[in-house]
Amino acid sequence: MSMALVRLLCYLQLLPVAVLSFTCITSYDIRCHHGRVPAFRAANDDESSFSESLSQRIAEVRESESAFVSGLQNRVNKIVEADELDTVMSSKDANNNTVVELPVVTLDALLPNQKLQGTTTDPTFCNFLCKLGLGGSFVMTSINNRQRRIRRFGVVAKIELVDVDANSDSNNNFCPTSVTFCIAGSKRRCEILGPKERMKTRIGRWRRSYDPDGEESRLGWGLESFVDSAKEVPNIDNTEDCSESSDTKWTNSRVRIIDDDEEDANASAEAVAKATQIVPLIEQWIALASNQLTYDNVDVVARTRRKSGQPGLTVDAAALLRRVQREIGQRPPPELPTALALWGSALINPLPALGVATELRGAVLEAEGATNKLAILERGLIKSINNLNGSRPLNM
Repeated sequence: MSMALVRLLCYLQLLPVAVLSFTCITSYDIRCHHGRVPAFRAANDDESSFSESLSQRIAEVRESESAFVSGLQNRVNKIVEADELDTVMSSKDANNNTVVELPVVTLDALLPNQKLQGTTTDPTFCNFLCKLGLGGSFVMTSINNRQRRIRRFGVVAKIELVDVDANSDSNNNFCPTSVTFCIAGSKRRCEILGPKERMKTRIGRWRRSYDPDGEESRLGWGLESFVDSAKEVPNIDNTEDCSESSDTKWTNSRVRIIDDDEEDANASAEAVAKATQIVPLIEQWIALASNQLTYDNVDVVARTRRKSGQPGLTVDAAALLRRVQREIGQRPPPELPTALALWGSALINPLPALGVATELRGAVLEAEGATNKLAILERGLIKSINNLNGSRPLNM
């Protein structure tokens, strides 16, 4: 064994004692990286103590390496699963539909490319995010407050950040007490499938009844009623026998992926003309909403005001809208009216909220066709512009 290799092994503290325990050798003059001269005595007690310490150190290193490799493999597996799901969602069946099974959570009317960031201490949601892991996907939908039922339409959301690694060990009941997350709306809108009327499906929703103490709303899983469909839909029954299922255990629902490109490819001349008319309104809205002087007018209604009836906001409106525009991308052209309607709605209802426009996102997701979506956006833009210029404050 060369002296260079001996020095390297000595530095790493991985040189077995057996190699050094030569008969009749009392010490070695080997220079370590810190310049000291370690003495290796032939005494059996010293050798035994050193051997035990070294063996323990080797075991610790191996255990650490094993945990690292296992965690890395879990991340790789999640990325592979996400890629496989993307492939499935990009393909169509014999009926020209794309149907997948994903868990559904009622949380927010998230739109494509919007990002929802936050921290949760809800134990079920913590466990849900932890188990899905980085790159995991689920359907995010919202409540139709007028009907007090769940919307059939939502978006496929992807976990872009979660500060707890997914645990593949089904026997491990570890659940973090807090999880910081970033959930992004993918470019894929979707429809939760089921009967046209009186549809019920087992999904996740925050309810006080899921809190053992009944003190606060917690995420739980159970049957929820959905808004009736105004059109014929594939009669796929999502209802499951969940009488013995725990309200902390989620299940998948069948959803149909909506092809926005196909919808825009068949856009009518009326929809394109309406989109062209809306573009100047969007530009006017951005100019007003980004100007900090707009909020010196105390008649302008904004939920982010420092104090009601006083000028100024708790956020930098210009910086917020610049960040939002980076996230949702460039404004689509009028020739893509559906994409423009979704983009405009994500702009005037940003995350985090600016609070200067009525909530449009859920209605836009539910609206049938580009023309109806654009009509909702146009009304929302006009109301918000009138609020921002002080001519007609919002009634929020």
